[in-house]
Amino acid sequence: MSYITGRFTRIQKNRRTKRIAETMNLFIRNPTGFTATVIIAIYVIIAIAGPYLAPYNPDQLNLAQRLLPPSPQHIMGTDEFGRDVFSRILYAIRLDLEIAFLSVTIGYAIGVLSGIFSGYVGKITDNAIMRVMDIILAFPTIILAIAISVATGYGFWPVVIAVSVVSIPGFARVSRSTVLSTKNDLYVLASLSQGASTRHILFRHILPPAITPTIILYALNLGNAISVAAALSFLGVGIQPPTPELGAMITEGLQFVVSGQWWISIFPGIFIAVIVIAFNMMGDALREVTDVTLRS
Repeated sequence: MSYITGRFTRIQKNRRTKRIAETMNLFIRNPTGFTATVIIAIYVIIAIAGPYLAPYNPDQLNLAQRLLPPSPQHIMGTDEFGRDVFSRILYAIRLDLEIAFLSVTIGYAIGVLSGIFSGYVGKITDNAIMRVMDIILAFPTIILAIAISVATGYGFWPVVIAVSVVSIPGFARVSRSTVLSTKNDLYVLASLSQGASTRHILFRHILPPAITPTIILYALNLGNAISVAAALSFLGVGIQPPTPELGAMITEGLQFVVSGQWWISIFPGIFIAVIVIAFNMMGDALREVTDVTLRS
């Protein structure tokens, strides 16, 4: 029986490895996925090299140059305090990407592990965990994020906590559904009959199949995380001035749009839109190359 168990495990592992290789090959050749990857890579490079690329100190005040339009000296103009908008955007991209990756990674870890545990154990534990997820989903995302951010205080970590919490239920539900369709497979039952521990079964047989669908959701949630973080700052309950953040920069420039100083808000808004669209494109491309019906 141990030979059969080992054989099923090897077959399943080989199939999984082959499927991952095929998926990566299809993703690279997918125009949408390739375009999204290039855009995201540019943003990541900007986030890493932002302090070295910025021509000015993002917090340096110069009231003599306030509200200057885009020019060779200030390619995206200056704000009401004479700060260079382009330099502030470079720093803001870094901050927003940090919030997005950190919060979604935390939500991913908690959501996937709780979903796997819920689906595998079942019964009362499953009902309890899923009811908690239903409660979180019952609130509109932005309303719940605002409540959490206000309750925990304004700043970087409150925003990370808020975005993490609202992303957990999606990961939990997707991973749970994968576990429910996997835990009765023959190779899992064979491992159980050999006395394999719950930890071994979860991390060796149950977790790997749950990775692919949750990775797609991870990419989609990155765009959502940036939107939520920007919205919190836009509403005044997220990152606080003078820290450069894209949503906060839009808020700071709104009062000047009607008087013709459009660049203070428009440029940060464009950068938010592009990165959110890029993450959504990546998620759609991953779905296309992993879904058999869409692939055909």
